[in-house]
Amino acid sequence: MAGIRASQGVRHRSDPRIDPPSRADRRRLLGWVAFLGFTPICIGVVLWAALDLNGSYPTVRTPVPRGWQAVPGVYASFSAPKSWTLQQAMSDSAGDIYYAGRDGAVGESVTQANKMPPVTGPLPAIVGTFLGGGYRVLAAKPFTLHNATEAWHYRFDLTNGQTGLGTLAWVKATQSVVWLVALPATPTAEKVLSTLSLAA
Repeated sequence: MAGIRASQGVRHRSDPRIDPPSRADRRRLLGWVAFLGFTPICIGVVLWAALDLNGSYPTVRTPVPRGWQAVPGVYASFSAPKSWTLQQAMSDSAGDIYYAGRDGAVGESVTQANKMPPVTGPLPAIVGTFLGGGYRVLAAKPFTLHNATEAWHYRFDLTNGQTGLGTLAWVKATQSVVWLVALPATPTAEKVLSTLSLAA
């Protein structure tokens, strides 16, 4: 009897081929799965930080005339008079930014496209938003803009009797489409458009 009791008290190691997994086995397995899954993530984060592999979006400097301010952005930047301020209601985190002052306003929209969008026909809704409502295209002429694969200069007839200006640029290297719209059509608006700078 004593021999039987002694043999019953001995713990035998479970054989995973025939014994169902115990709680300890499950915990050990989950620990290994977590370790194997988490380790590559940790290594990736370390490499990303160490090598600066964050794929930061290209930015570009823009000329800033005296008394003006730079409006830096992803893929495109421009300058505006210092008296013009950011209009939060017309700007968003998706690539639209709008500045306005007593003597004018300018809006920039940056989107992605792998080809040049149509130059004529219906323009993006954001153009009408920046122009303050209804408009019609008076003229659209191609011109050369540094780093732009294709660029166009627009004149718009606005429903309030004013004239607006705009630039459409497409950059193949960054696959970006940039609209810069300014109003009313004054030398200041033309100067704003002339500061548009594109990342390559």
